[in-house]
Amino acid sequence: MINLEQELAYIQQHIPITANLGVKIESFDGNEIIITAPLEENKNLHGTAFGGSQAAIGILTGWALIYLKLKQLGIDNDLVIQKSEYDFKKPVTADFTYRCAFPSTETLDSFIQTLKEKGKSRISLTAEVESEKGICGVHQGLYVVFLK
Repeated sequence: MINLEQELAYIQQHIPITANLGVKIESFDGNEIIITAPLEENKNLHGTAFGGSQAAIGILTGWALIYLKLKQLGIDNDLVIQKSEYDFKKPVTADFTYRCAFPSTETLDSFIQTLKEKGKSRISLTAEVESEKGICGVHQGLYVVFLK
């Protein structure tokens, strides 16, 4: 069983910006992760969530999903983002939530199999940010994993 508080502490130690964003890992079920963030720590001069914070948390959400899944499977790895794109749909005016899941069981299985066979694999993940106005943004990330 993965202890989400311990894993968040590990992430904050190794990716220091995450400690300043006020994020919490609300849940991880092996297929989906939910991360929350407070507006207060991430707001800009307009009182809405700063775009850089939204993008950083979007990257983190996909990264954390892969990180926790590979930890759950006992696969020692190095994980990086290769490509990142964020689509700002609506202003975020309250605390917000990111949700990211593996696209399908087949995609995840193929990703893991390629990693084991070739020592490297890529996966594209989508994280949506939701607040009181509904879906406010979408992060699309391409992540690369290397076996250690």
